[in-house]
Amino acid sequence: MKLNQFLKYTSLLLIGLLAGNAFAFVIGMGPVMEKLSASSYIAFHQSMQRSFLSWTPLLCLVVVFKLAVHLFVMRRHWQRVEFFLVLFAMLCVADELVMTWTGNMPLNRVIHMWQFQGPPNDWESIRVQWLNLMYWRCALLVAGFSFMIASVLTKKTESPILQDVSVAF
Repeated sequence: MKLNQFLKYTSLLLIGLLAGNAFAFVIGMGPVMEKLSASSYIAFHQSMQRSFLSWTPLLCLVVVFKLAVHLFVMRRHWQRVEFFLVLFAMLCVADELVMTWTGNMPLNRVIHMWQFQGPPNDWESIRVQWLNLMYWRCALLVAGFSFMIASVLTKKTESPILQDVSVAF
């Protein structure tokens, strides 16, 4: 198997794992978290974060690195549709990672300091912010996964995308 194919298929697998995890959250855990009382939400959130923080950011970093290497390997064919699909997938995963570190992680630290007996008055608005970020992150991962699927399905041709566009005009 060529390095290009190995990078593409392992990246597709890892992005699929991340997107599936995020999609399961949106369908299952998110709606449940929206209905929890303050003490139940705090307990659930604090216990959930311990398990997810151990592997999710690392996996995102690995995916971004693999996609960057993949783009480097494909650099001679930068005009092809496949290159741009992989680039867009990498941008989606990188944006998801930035949203995690700048949005969810600071909120996680705030929520982690809450006490079960006396949550802050604005706990519901913080929960809404956190959940909205999760929904956006899911959309980015599903989009990245879709771009990677499209890159696998693109027809292998020798003509670059710019020639195809110029013929259309």
